[in-house]
Amino acid sequence: MRMNDADHAALHIELAQARASAAWYRQMFHRAPVALMLDDASTIAALVGQLRRDGVTNIEAYLDANPAFLEHALDTITLIEPNERAIALFGATDAAELMQSVRHIWPDAPDTFRRSFVALYNGASHFTEETRVRTLDGRTIDVLFSLAFAGQSELAGASLNGMLDISDRIEAETRLRQVTADFSHAARISTLGELTTSIAHEIKQPLSAILTNAQTSLRWLDKDEPNLDKVVQLTARIVESAQRASDIIGRIQDMAGKRQSERSLIDLNAMIRDCLAFLRHECEDKGVRVQLELAAHLPAVQGDRVQLQQVVVNLVVNAIQAMEAAGGTPRTITVSTASGADDSLHLRVSDSGRGIPEADMPRLFESFFSTKEAGMGIGLAICRSIIAAHGGTISAANAQAGGAVFEVVLPRRLL
Repeated sequence: MRMNDADHAALHIELAQARASAAWYRQMFHRAPVALMLDDASTIAALVGQLRRDGVTNIEAYLDANPAFLEHALDTITLIEPNERAIALFGATDAAELMQSVRHIWPDAPDTFRRSFVALYNGASHFTEETRVRTLDGRTIDVLFSLAFAGQSELAGASLNGMLDISDRIEAETRLRQVTADFSHAARISTLGELTTSIAHEIKQPLSAILTNAQTSLRWLDKDEPNLDKVVQLTARIVESAQRASDIIGRIQDMAGKRQSERSLIDLNAMIRDCLAFLRHECEDKGVRVQLELAAHLPAVQGDRVQLQQVVVNLVVNAIQAMEAAGGTPRTITVSTASGADDSLHLRVSDSGRGIPEADMPRLFESFFSTKEAGMGIGLAICRSIIAAHGGTISAANAQAGGAVFEVVLPRRLL
């Protein structure tokens, strides 16, 4: 059927509009403030189709058994069009320098490339991950990497990837973690300083026992007929006391040490008992009785043992000091644990003191705010940051019967 003049005019307009639209999208592509690159993965797309026809459903297992497949993919997938921001991001002088296989991008994060391929094979429309890429001049930078797949169309085998440089943000987060770690360390050292007398007493007890038992053992050995059974008994006591002293020193080293965060599964009840053993003399010296109401069969919690110990020690020491400042008796601290309905664990530390002044409540967890004259004002702030890093919350309130109540809620597992 022949086209009339009106049809010709309409077709001409449509073609002009299509060209204008294509030109607009190309202009937006090249001027976008995010690094954008078109990939040609047509060769790999054909292989992917063959794998599907061969009935491969577990692509992870296939890649484990055939590592050469990904190596081939790294060499055959090529960048065919980078925008201006991509050229600048990778330190290239022109687009041609980037138009090569993607292998040069992924030497520092091959697992990201693998995960993106798995996402493609499993039918995802896109893939996003924070990762690291290598520039043409040898730098390694942190980026937010996004990949959009064309899907099952005539464009299958093509993909659009975008990268946003997040190096400054990652560096700032690293510095923030370091500052937080330094403050946490300072808070632990401050707590140890407050407990110097208690620590000295705790260490002195096993050392005194070692000395006494050693002297007694020597006397038994010095007899005309040494009582070896008695010496063995005394030596066993020496070993027991030495182990106790070693455990005390180990707790002090854990509290005082500057170290990276280490996550593991923790028995919360056992950790609380360790903290209270550390504070036993402090409680006795201040006339404080500690009640434990620990839930039986409490599930383990994932976290950093030393950091969570720091929270418990800080809350108990604060309670001791608050009751001492208030004067009067009895002085009782109750430490309790429980499982929450939302798969969380609850830790409560309450005391029989005067409670928290209502005026101080809003600022209680602020850095450098303290209700004690010589306080540093970082203890509770550090506690809050530790609990937040564990995905939990910490709150304070006054009990109806009097005294302060601090409650920590922790998820059993970190995301």
